[in-house]
Amino acid sequence: MRVPESLSLAFGKEFEHLIATFGVEQKLIPEVSALQSPRYLARSIVPHIRKLSELFNRTSLEKKDQGASLDPYWKDSSNPAHLRMTYFLYFMPSNLFRVAAVWSELARLGFRWSNPRFRAVEFGSGPASGACGIAAGEKYAPVGLPANGNWALIEQDKAVLNLGASWLKTYLSYLGTGLEDWGVRTFHRKLEPTTGFLPKTAPKFDLWLMSYYMNEIDYPLEKLASQMIDDWANHLEEEGLVIMVEPALKLQSRRILELRKEILLELERRKADWMQVLLPCLGHQACGALANPEDWCHEEVSWWRPPYFRTLDKMAGLDRKTLPFSYLVLVKSRRPREVILPALTSSADKRHRLVSPAHKEGKEIEFFLCGQEGKRRTRYHPQNSTDPGAQINRGDILMDTEIRGDKNSSRAGNIGKIVD
Repeated sequence: MRVPESLSLAFGKEFEHLIATFGVEQKLIPEVSALQSPRYLARSIVPHIRKLSELFNRTSLEKKDQGASLDPYWKDSSNPAHLRMTYFLYFMPSNLFRVAAVWSELARLGFRWSNPRFRAVEFGSGPASGACGIAAGEKYAPVGLPANGNWALIEQDKAVLNLGASWLKTYLSYLGTGLEDWGVRTFHRKLEPTTGFLPKTAPKFDLWLMSYYMNEIDYPLEKLASQMIDDWANHLEEEGLVIMVEPALKLQSRRILELRKEILLELERRKADWMQVLLPCLGHQACGALANPEDWCHEEVSWWRPPYFRTLDKMAGLDRKTLPFSYLVLVKSRRPREVILPALTSSADKRHRLVSPAHKEGKEIEFFLCGQEGKRRTRYHPQNSTDPGAQINRGDILMDTEIRGDKNSSRAGNIGKIVD
């Protein structure tokens, strides 16, 4: 994944001023200058960052339900207003950027919006991080979203839901992309997969977005996949997209990989050819990461953090300069993948994505590739410093690449075109 430089740099001082001004208007922070006050940040925000980071990372909760652990902390905190403020100031911007990065990957591969309007729903929307991420992605890596659009935000915490609706409208106006007139509707309710994600009377949507939703539920994945497919059949428009973004940690990443597996199995059982996986996988092959119980798959993107964000990182002993995450993009379409993503010019068996960093081994470079044959440890010997293969890294997609050997020891005979 290669994020456009304009997107990476879009969260500087102007964004900081926007979020500070909004924070004052919403009575989250006392004054705009509070974000430059080390004393204020240390007392009111950093302790919650550390606590929430511990819970989100599940360092001590690997076998527990994270949602159950977060719920009492969210409600019983000695200062819930500071907690919401912390989530908005620290976790929202980075989650926004992750979703925007996924949108930019669609744009990089040539995806173009084909529906005449844009009706989207974000499940477990929180402060509308995902919806704002789509807007930022469209600003800096446009695919042609129409001005005729609206968002439905679904969230169980009413205070955060209302905050997110206000923030989305503010952020759309700030971006100035011609999408300022998008409508925003809020729905205060808890999502229960057992009864379906949407009422039977709900309309069809062009985009179904889940950002860090699966991270908070504990539900059998085979049942979840079946329910999702039922809902997509009834509530997703033709050519509509499904985007899921989850943490990059082993447990959560493997859950989204397992969900992909269950979705494909259920589609095959139903003989349903109207839904297909687009990203990050470039086909419906078996997941190479799931073959090893200790393996998982994730992406990493870099951004230029807002100034106050860099200060918070330093004070909390964290480093969010690089943002890891796992994601999945599906589309309700029978069109060939190469038509939907025209940058995929080679045949499927010669198309591979790097799913690890590339590092030097003597005069060669070594990395993991994933393609139709699964995940493979691969080496390549660059001919010189200008060889395209000398510059490859995690997330890159290689076209027309000949791979020899088996999954344990493969060699790239050449590095074909790298999707820019």
